[in-house]
Amino acid sequence: MAAVQTRRKRKLGQFLNALRKRAGKTEVDYHALTRKTQSTLSRMENGYISPSWTELSALLALYGATEAERREAEALWEDAKQDGTRLVYAAAYTPEARTYARQEADATEVRTIEMIVIPGLLQTPAYAAAIRHAGRRFMDSSVSAEQVAAALANRQRRLPGLRLHAVIDEAALHRVVGGPAVMREQLSRLLDVGRQDNITIQVVPFGAGAHGTMSGGGATALRFEDSEPSAVYLEYAGGGKWVDNRADVQKYLLHFEKMVNEVALSPKESASLIRKLATALKDS
Repeated sequence: MAAVQTRRKRKLGQFLNALRKRAGKTEVDYHALTRKTQSTLSRMENGYISPSWTELSALLALYGATEAERREAEALWEDAKQDGTRLVYAAAYTPEARTYARQEADATEVRTIEMIVIPGLLQTPAYAAAIRHAGRRFMDSSVSAEQVAAALANRQRRLPGLRLHAVIDEAALHRVVGGPAVMREQLSRLLDVGRQDNITIQVVPFGAGAHGTMSGGGATALRFEDSEPSAVYLEYAGGGKWVDNRADVQKYLLHFEKMVNEVALSPKESASLIRKLATALKDS
């Protein structure tokens, strides 16, 4: 399989490229150290391949990296090697979850489609706890419920400065997670945050029929303030997978636009449906 340029590999490559140039090192120095070609160095610095852990350590020494720069490079390397192919627990501190949290913290806009549950950034603590309890067999037992709750709360602190557009399947609104009281509180929270100018919530009604993402779990696109392209995170019961190949990301973004413009209810209609369901729970 041909090497694919990704955002995470490119960030690592750009970081190493800056260190190399600062140190005044050339392709000749790289070849003398690694016995690899100029083409290999170019592919690494442009984000098509990543160095091995041993090669990374050698390059950092060659470039005279400080301890802080070494730690940053190692974190970027950890991010770059997450290919999403392993079955992992979907707890807050898996490698994929750590990578996602770091990327989300850098994002200026989040566009998410959820078919099964309320998006994490909009979950109440009680709703999130009920989700975790139900999926405990897929969770890392060494991570406590308190740690997971704290991680979620930390993510949600960014909401006031984040543009969030959430598309939620109606099925997620009908599923009474944690009991009527917990679900009623969750629906009320959606109504509250949906009034904020930076947050848009749209519901895909049952009457919409089949659509492109209904066969999977959640899908989230992150947009960044710098010139880096968006990246998409696909979540499933066993973990998650990053998609940052530009062509594949563009397919998701086009699909998202189709969902919000042609399939989902308007924000006003969505709020009306959510309010109706919350009232029904209150009366039950």
